[in-house]
Amino acid sequence: MKSEDHRKVAQWHLKQAELHDSVNGYACGCPADEQSARIIKIVDSGAIEEENECSLA
Repeated sequence: MKSEDHRKVAQWHLKQAELHDSVNGYACGCPADEQSARIIKIVDSGAIEEENECSLA
């Protein structure tokens, strides 16, 4: 993806997070898949690294 596409996806996810926080019972339907779990672990560790490919495998 291009940088602008990453930003669009991030913007969408941030809006979903806001809705989760503000609307009782809101569910966006995003699966908590293996890739998302890995991203969460990376962000929680504070070790966000530059990737040469858009692959978290």
